[in-house]
Amino acid sequence: MEIYLENSKSKSGKHAIRTLIYVIEGDNFYEFKSFKIKKQIQGIYRVGEAQLVDLPNDKTFVYIYLIKNIKNRVKGKVIVYNNGQIGLVMNYRKLKLKLIKGDRRYAEIIKKIFDKLNIPIKNMNLKEVK
Repeated sequence: MEIYLENSKSKSGKHAIRTLIYVIEGDNFYEFKSFKIKKQIQGIYRVGEAQLVDLPNDKTFVYIYLIKNIKNRVKGKVIVYNNGQIGLVMNYRKLKLKLIKGDRRYAEIIKKIFDKLNIPIKNMNLKEVK
């Protein structure tokens, strides 16, 4: 399974993109660092790095993609991959996590990951979008 991993910012520092990968094992989670880099690619912004990484299909991964804009507002996506399939998709916007589709049982672990990263969450909407 290929995933786009980026940590870059603009020359002025007003815009930034950060992506993270976490592994879920039971109720525990840790940041996944032992991935195989397929190739280095040019990131969206100038300062930083971007790469395509290859992940194994036998684990449960949480992929967090966050963008900071010129007004210092952060928005992004959280995707849970379970054995190579998408298990959950959530949007992060205005300090809120909103369930788009998938299994709600991962929501509590995502909240713990955001707490560990010191990313504020004001509310979690776990009603599925129709």
